[in-house]
Parts: sequence; C-alpha cells; structure tokens
Amino acid sequence: MAEVFDFDRYKSKKEMKKTTHENLVYEIYLTTIKYVKKHGVFQPEHLGDHITTDTSLKVIFNEDEEIFNKTFHELIKYWEINLDAVQTSLFDNNFENFPTVGDLCVFIEKEINNARD
Repeated sequence: MAEVFDFDRYKSKKEMKKTTHENLVYEIYLTTIKYVKKHGVFQPEHLGDHITTDTSLKVIFNEDEEIFNKTFHELIKYWEINLDAVQTSLFDNNFENFPTVGDLCVFIEKEINNARD
C-alpha cells in the first residue's frame, strides 16, 4: 500500500531549507508558531493577540494536554528529532515543562543542535 504524502509538510520543509544555518532560531520559531496556530484553541478574547515567545501554551491549548501532545509530536516529526524513553517521560506534565512558546522553541533548538554534534 502506498504511503500518504504530506504535501504541506514537504512544502514547509522546502521553504525552510532555503534559509541559512544562522537563521535556525527563526526557522524554529516560525514552524512552532505554524503548528501552534494549527492546533491551538483560541478563545474569542484572545483571537487578536499576537503569539510571542512569552505566550502561555496552557492558554493557547486551553489546558488540553492532548492537543498540545499532537502539536508537539508534529513538531518532533517535522524536525526529525529522535526522543529516547527518558526524554519522552518528561512530557507527563507538558505545561510545567513547556510553559511558553519560547520554552518549546528552546527545547527544539537544543535537540537539533545535539543531533548535529
């Protein structure tokens, strides 16, 4: 049976590869925002708010860890990050481990840099 092709992922990845290594932080931020917006549960009073590195993930996902997990795993897949059992166990309290968008970005950057070394 044929594998399903994720054209949006391919297109995003192709666009992001155009940027240089120096822009890694910016790439991570853009992709994080893309997936957060894709799955976020935005309350009417927060619809016009900008998402920054200080934005609370607990608020964006309306305290729903299942939605956060979906977003997190899509980001891990996008960046091709391999998580071991110890790292995976850290995500039992997602909003404590990743209180803000910036914390999630820092984690992704750290894992990418570790994989490159």
